Amino acid sequence: VATHPGIRIDTCTNASSAAPSIVSVLPASTVSLDTYLFFSSNNIIQSPTVGFQILSPCTGTAPAFVNTNPLISGGTFTETSTTPIDPRACGPAAFSNVDPVPTGDSFFDTTTYKGAFGSVNWLDGWSFFNLPNRPGFVSSTFTCPAVADPDDPVALCGALTANMRLYRGALYVLTCQTFVQSGVTLAIQAGVTIYASPVAAGGGGAPALIIEKGGFLLAEGSAAAPITFTAFNPTVSSSSSVVTDASTGALTVLETKGKWGGLILLGNAPTNVPTTAIIEGITAKTYGGTNPTESSGSLQYVRVWHGGAVVGADNEINGITFGGVGSGTIVDHCEVAFNLDDGFEFFGGTVNVKYLSVLFVADDAFDTDQGYIGKGQFLFVMEGLSGDHAMEIDSGVGSNQDATPRSHPAFYSFTLIGGGTGTGARTGELIHVNDGTGGKFGNGILAFPNLNGLLFEDCGSTLSYTQTLPAASVSISNPGYFYFSANNIIDTATDASQFALHTGTTSACTPADTWTAVLGPPGFIRVATTDLAEGSATFNPLPSATGAACTGTKDAPPNGDAFFSAVTCKGAFGSSTDNWLAGYSWLACSGKMAGRTCTALPASPFATLSSNISLVPSTIASNTVLAASTSYIHASQVFVQSGVTLTIPAGTTIFALPMPTGVAAPALVVLKGGMLMATGSATMPITFTSVLAE
Repeated sequence: VATHPGIRIDTCTNASSAAPSIVSVLPASTVSLDTYLFFSSNNIIQSPTVGFQILSPCTGTAPAFVNTNPLISGGTFTETSTTPIDPRACGPAAFSNVDPVPTGDSFFDTTTYKGAFGSVNWLDGWSFFNLPNRPGFVSSTFTCPAVADPDDPVALCGALTANMRLYRGALYVLTCQTFVQSGVTLAIQAGVTIYASPVAAGGGGAPALIIEKGGFLLAEGSAAAPITFTAFNPTVSSSSSVVTDASTGALTVLETKGKWGGLILLGNAPTNVPTTAIIEGITAKTYGGTNPTESSGSLQYVRVWHGGAVVGADNEINGITFGGVGSGTIVDHCEVAFNLDDGFEFFGGTVNVKYLSVLFVADDAFDTDQGYIGKGQFLFVMEGLSGDHAMEIDSGVGSNQDATPRSHPAFYSFTLIGGGTGTGARTGELIHVNDGTGGKFGNGILAFPNLNGLLFEDCGSTLSYTQTLPAASVSISNPGYFYFSANNIIDTATDASQFALHTGTTSACTPADTWTAVLGPPGFIRVATTDLAEGSATFNPLPSATGAACTGTKDAPPNGDAFFSAVTCKGAFGSSTDNWLAGYSWLACSGKMAGRTCTALPASPFATLSSNISLVPSTIASNTVLAASTSYIHASQVFVQSGVTLTIPAGTTIFALPMPTGVAAPALVVLKGGMLMATGSATMPITFTSVLAE
């Protein structure tokens, strides 16, 4: 098994022998060993750039091989990896057409698998990877599953106290808040979809996946097989409104947002708040510490759609939350779409990100807070008509605007598309700079704002503002600086509206009167005002090779930082042809983007619920009447107490959730002295069924 590009033959002869034959069928044991080179056609080489090379003066036909993913999970397999790895294959190709040992050679053990490992990782316990400050292994033993049965769902709920792998093909249901505890790894194979319940089994907060401090998430998808977190019924729209900002009374119509929680990663990297701080959206889980290079795992080609459930006043769950997450964590090619709160929020920490997209969220697309010092490149935002800011860049909490470490995101190559100025568009600026934050921003495109490009508020007392990039030796924290390149494009109505000060902001905010940016259209291939709400089949946000984004002056990587890739165009797409969203984004899969290679959204295997959903409580202690217009989720054994009547009107449907292994199946139990009044009709029966579609 080889998971990196290919095999090369470039030495065929020496002074005393002729060139051997390159063969893929093992010759008989009587054939001289120096006359052939055998390479089995059963060997696996995963997605090689060039599979088998025969270089001059060697000649011959390259042997065949199996080009497939052996499903090896975990880490990045580099000498500096800080996340647990697992060298064992679990794909079916690794367990079929296994070569027998060479005839008559007793040195070799007979195996039932290809590669160095079967079900047992014989390295675990004594390897270099087990040393202190090395990543270790996912687990010592595991059993690869048989063909997954989508009719046998796997429920995820509660605390994970042992390593767990999720395999492609099974049906996974997130039924409540699930916590990956310290020292535990959750590994998710490419192509897995996790569906979240609209209500939590047992009550409590909205279903969400939380990686606690010291836990690991290895979610390593691909463009062709992304990992998806989504709702049971993602396309069912609700006309209900919720207050998402009590200070302004702002109402947000749910539509297809807020159907479940989100993904939360917590780490031990520095923040500017106490390490006893509780992450928003859940209870009793802290974040932050003193390890800036810590790893919480890897997220690659991960999609988080239709989340952001309300858990309290002004408290919704972000699509993906990073709380004190360190720079050892790998994050690239991730998308948040239709979230009721922010897309990606960074509470301190040092995690670096690339190739992120945020679509149609109700609050900020990217939100940095509490001393976040990380880097980001290739960031794409479509605000839609209900989004707040494309970027909310904050640092201090409350009046402590000069708290250290000061936030200093270095964001380059970003495209921020607002909702425009048409009917229904939300007012506001594309980037809100607040609470004494620093930062570096270059090669950006700000298009279709409602009014301003950037608005500055509460700038702190020591921060400097500049359009000349300071040297790497200049402190980014104390006193710190905020750099915004004059090469960025801000397509506002006038140059005067590119930058603005918030009413009442102190004089410490100085850039509005002195700063400049490129004014005018960036030269998208095709973005119309009618695309701003949700895209279209002709929507193409890539830059035209002849437009301002590609022909204007580009910013070099700040201070030569090797994290940033070289680009030929400004914006989230580094060239006029590099559409990295085409294979997996919601825009592509729903037919809302030109040049897409993804052809469909994941089908929902669940029954269609109404927009009104309620959890049936485990104990019914007072007379209760259900409503036929509500879809009820049955997630436990429900007991109707003595002296209590449960009335179920005609036409009501109660849907049972799958339960984790070892948990009692949902059932309705009427105790002695209790009463059940369930009177349906031939045309409006009362139905108890599974939430899974028939």
